[in-house]
Amino acid sequence: MAWKDQMLYSVLRHKCPRCHEGNLFIHKNPYSGWKVFEMPKECEHCGQRFQLEPGFYYGAMYVSYGLGVAWFVAMLVAFTVLYPDFSIHVFIITTVVSMVALTPVLFRLARAIWIHLFVKYEKDWQQNVDPKA
Repeated sequence: MAWKDQMLYSVLRHKCPRCHEGNLFIHKNPYSGWKVFEMPKECEHCGQRFQLEPGFYYGAMYVSYGLGVAWFVAMLVAFTVLYPDFSIHVFIITTVVSMVALTPVLFRLARAIWIHLFVKYEKDWQQNVDPKA
């Protein structure tokens, strides 16, 4: 299954960056209230720790900012192409409401991208596991 070996698959499905099997988040639904923040300490398949160091996910805020800017630009292009004479007030209200609605999704996506920058996929991760650990 070559599609499962791809980083894009793992990021979009919120899977472990090392084995692409375990889930990064305990609850799959990003709109499950405060449970959106809950992550396991480690992968249930390969044992990869998800909290690499204290405050590790503070860097994901930069990724989230980039995703927010990309969404804003995409909305601007969509409005310009679909409604050439759009009102700036309608654009701002639509963009802000859609950003608020997408916040849990972008939060999880930013964390998934951030950890994938630091932990690389190991196709044969079982061979690298220390049996004494």
